[in-house]
Amino acid sequence: MDKTPKTKEKRLYTRHSLLEGWDQDIIKNSTVFMIGVGALGCEIAKNLALVGIGNMILVDNDTIETSNLSRQMLFKPGDEGKPKAEVAARELKKFNPYMNIETYFTFLQEIPLEVYKKCDLIIGGLDNIKARMDLNKICIRLKKPLIDSGTLGFEGHVHIVIPEGIEGLESTPCLKCLLPIPPADEKLIAACTPKGIPKKREHCVLKAEYEFGNRFSRTPDFDNDDDIIWLVNKSNEIAKKFDFKPDFKFDDMENILKNKMPAIQTVTAVIAAIQSHEILKILHKLKGKDIGPIMSPPYLNYNGVYGIFELIDIAKDPNCLHCGSGKFETIEVTINKNEHIDTLFGLVSSAIGECDPDSCLITVELTKKTIWNPFVERLRDPNKTLNELNIQNGEILVFACAGKDPLNILISYDE
Repeated sequence: MDKTPKTKEKRLYTRHSLLEGWDQDIIKNSTVFMIGVGALGCEIAKNLALVGIGNMILVDNDTIETSNLSRQMLFKPGDEGKPKAEVAARELKKFNPYMNIETYFTFLQEIPLEVYKKCDLIIGGLDNIKARMDLNKICIRLKKPLIDSGTLGFEGHVHIVIPEGIEGLESTPCLKCLLPIPPADEKLIAACTPKGIPKKREHCVLKAEYEFGNRFSRTPDFDNDDDIIWLVNKSNEIAKKFDFKPDFKFDDMENILKNKMPAIQTVTAVIAAIQSHEILKILHKLKGKDIGPIMSPPYLNYNGVYGIFELIDIAKDPNCLHCGSGKFETIEVTINKNEHIDTLFGLVSSAIGECDPDSCLITVELTKKTIWNPFVERLRDPNKTLNELNIQNGEILVFACAGKDPLNILISYDE
């Protein structure tokens, strides 16, 4: 009997071959890009490893905390403090030793575009709106399907985003279509409260943290019980003064100061299962095969209290800033990476008319980094090269020039 590694791998997936339309080679030769290796990310990555995905890219800028261990099944006691993506890769190889895994311990905005380009689709397991919107723009620009999800308490959702221009797939509303105006950041709203009157019970904890910093000249360590007890006592002292009830407890400190959301593994498992199966259907369709229609409408909400699944018929916003007519005009500029930034001004001026460097601001669309500001000495050197400024091939620069509408410049290197 042939017991080569290739044969052993095939034997793992014999049940898959019984599924109508299934092609294991498609899964083996696919590359998926996972942003966020938390509760949802762990479950989805595990599901895909078990079905035989060949290549996975894991990105997470966070490390493992004790509270993660009850919901993030790839992490075990003793992993605390380690990068999530690296530990997840180690554990996934136990499920599927035949897969290739790349890991990045950084923000999604810092990942080179070339890494995004080599994937078939992108999976969102993020916990904040800003990161979701940045990922949404990347997927639209690179024409990569995005399968996003989220949970909050006993509820969760899955949202499939198919950008325009992907052969064989019908486009869908993007994340920005659904949320044209992002909600305010609660932590920003509360930023003024440490010195003022708390408006909410939780603000007492923020004031306690502020006083902790003044007293000990450092931030509280959530692995140090003495620090947490001090915060609890101070928070309750403040709460009593302003008549807030009930009293704070030990767990409240980390949950409030780290803006933790209520979560439970059962809901995570449900949402991750739906998201994972939609990924498999999309991967097949991208390669011309079919194991079923993609979820339609492309937005599903799950209520775990009542066991209700609801497909919500969402609509594209024709004026969307990411995928509609509201987005900035984009022009492509071909240039050598060793050219100076003043050469870039010349190329842009020839395309759109006079572009005065003394009245322009240039930022990198993805990272929001400013690379030209005529009013800041270190940011107005015309002899800096694009390479020195770390501008990638395929990067988009936002030109804001006085008297003109903002403009996106797509950088294309002629190498």
